[in-house]
Amino acid sequence: MHCLSLLILVSLGSLSSATLDPCTSNTPNKCPTTYNCSATKVSKAIQAAECSHNTRTSSTQTFAVFVTDHQYDSSHGAPYGTCSAYTCTSPSTSEMGTTDDDCWTFFWSGTGEESGVGTNCIEDPETGECDCENSDGTLIAGSDSCT
Repeated sequence: MHCLSLLILVSLGSLSSATLDPCTSNTPNKCPTTYNCSATKVSKAIQAAECSHNTRTSSTQTFAVFVTDHQYDSSHGAPYGTCSAYTCTSPSTSEMGTTDDDCWTFFWSGTGEESGVGTNCIEDPETGECDCENSDGTLIAGSDSCT
């Protein structure tokens, strides 16, 4: 229970620096092999759904790379991990690596292998209920109509 409480606190802390703006495409199971810049923002212990549904930078975010942290695999909303957000040119298809089950790349600019966010909803870490997150960081339980 202590681990779950800590996960909730870490997750809630990361919400305040996100803006509702779902990615337009994604590439599951691949990380870029080439990065055109360093990450602008790195958020740890968040759901992949948070990484795909929200931008995390004050400048125009172009892509984000999510790497799974398996210590949270049994928690509602898994996978959890580290989301690194970028504001430079997105990697091209040829700059994406080989299969890596722990990696997921989300695109706001550029073309992923699949359209849309690719993830489930953002889940309440305690109940598993679908939530959404307003741009001000407020979690709205059971809703999918955040602003």
